[in-house]
Amino acid sequence: MNPPAEALEFNAPWEALAFAMALQLHQKGLFTWNEWAETLAQVIRDAQAEGDPDLGDTYYLHWVRALERLMIGRGLADEQGLAELAAAIADDARNHRELQLGAARPQQS
Repeated sequence: MNPPAEALEFNAPWEALAFAMALQLHQKGLFTWNEWAETLAQVIRDAQAEGDPDLGDTYYLHWVRALERLMIGRGLADEQGLAELAAAIADDARNHRELQLGAARPQQS
């Protein structure tokens, strides 16, 4: 099975990055497309069992979780390292937002 070829729409840049990372890792041979599809399907089932209403807004979060599961399963990452990376990304995004908000505020004289 091959990756989807139709045009995609993303709600945020990170969704496109998650998609691109999955494709790139597949192309590099980290996992087959069937392994990817099975892992993603299991992540979605797990999320639904935990109460995810499956409205579509968490779809690419599932992609990230599936990537994490595959990376950990192959010994390429560990949960602590991924948690630290996620925290650093969130912190960087928060700092970036604060800088944008500060730049958008009118200067007081």
